[in-house]
Amino acid sequence: GGPIKPVLRKSGQSLSAAMASNRAKTPEQRRSRSDSVLSTDSVSAVESEQASAGATKGLTAEQTKKAESRLSKMITRSVYGLAMIFTFSVLTWLGHPYLVFLVVMLQFGLFRELVNVHYEPAKEKHVPLFRTIQWSMFMVAMQYMYGKVFVKLGLARSLMRQLPAWLAPYVNAAIRYRSIITFTAYVTVFVTFVLTLKKGLYQYQIKNVVWTVAILCLVVYQVRGTAELIFGGLFWFLLPCSLVIFNDIAAYFCGQLMGKRFISAPFLSLSPNKTWEGFIGAFFCTLVYGWYFSDWTSRYDWFVCPQLDLETYGSLDCEPAAHFVVQNLVLPYEDFRLLTLEAKPVQLHALCLACFASLIAPVGGFLASGIKRAYNIKDFDSFIPGHGGVMDRMDCQLLMLLCTYVHVKSFVPQYELDEEQLFSMITTLPMQSQQRILQRLTE
Repeated sequence: GGPIKPVLRKSGQSLSAAMASNRAKTPEQRRSRSDSVLSTDSVSAVESEQASAGATKGLTAEQTKKAESRLSKMITRSVYGLAMIFTFSVLTWLGHPYLVFLVVMLQFGLFRELVNVHYEPAKEKHVPLFRTIQWSMFMVAMQYMYGKVFVKLGLARSLMRQLPAWLAPYVNAAIRYRSIITFTAYVTVFVTFVLTLKKGLYQYQIKNVVWTVAILCLVVYQVRGTAELIFGGLFWFLLPCSLVIFNDIAAYFCGQLMGKRFISAPFLSLSPNKTWEGFIGAFFCTLVYGWYFSDWTSRYDWFVCPQLDLETYGSLDCEPAAHFVVQNLVLPYEDFRLLTLEAKPVQLHALCLACFASLIAPVGGFLASGIKRAYNIKDFDSFIPGHGGVMDRMDCQLLMLLCTYVHVKSFVPQYELDEEQLFSMITTLPMQSQQRILQRLTE
């Protein structure tokens, strides 16, 4: 009991001193101190309320803000994605020429975005006519590619029939001398570029022109056969485009559901958000989609019939080609029969294209990612809210369309013309050509 008494005595003295001090204070001083304590408590409550303002239960305000931002982005992306699908469906319903026009507009957008990647304002203002030269190179390449395709398909003559009579001779002359016109334009651009080389900017100008040529290979050359695919039957345009879109969607959902649960190794440094599970799962999903989508679209004449002119049609009527008709297919081939199934040959073509869309076409997207990382940009443009620019949506489509063109030309029997279609094509030829054909037939 001895050691405790001093402690109690000291504690009692301290308590007594505190009470005496409090009694010594005036009522105003005690009220001021009370108000100070209440003010401190109020500030703490306000800060706590602000910290949790707008927060979802179980989440902090920062986590809630991120979730709402993610939801907002998803809604924006979905709305504009549906708008793009609707626009594409309307153009498909309108017909072949409108889809070719869409492709041309997309090429303009792609060229603009890729050219802007290499843009340096501080140097550009000292380079004479360089933007003009870049766009002139693009126009010459487009004129050469589409002029060649339109003449090959007989569409140029169809265009002449729809023009005013006074304009037809000039268009006919442009078609006849298209090679020399294209060559003259090319030489003019080439010479102008050399004459505008400026001391101190040689390296920058040469880099830009090489970059422009690379863009032309990506944007013009890879898409050179797309007009032929469209006029040869919408099926061969819709199939590759839809395969790429579906593969992208399937890769996202497979990655979300199974990402890094079976394979922990990173997929590719250029696309760190992608996973092996998403890549492999999308491959099998795309095969299934290609098999059934090709069967469905090949049932309609609007998708399988070719269009041989630039007329606007409400419908098309033709005898479907053999590869659009159900047959007994022997696999792998007749002399070595392992499997026989009843299906359309075009469904086997769709499986081949689905493999390419799943395994190779994404490399176009990886290239786009590499370009963005090299120039430290998130998107190529903000033209499409939630999606970025045209290149952000078309990066995989370019290589896919080239593959489809090569595949069709190599493995798909070309459409056979009937008498009416052949006669329609002959009537678009000049009179001298018609007379020569008649002479050869009567010999």
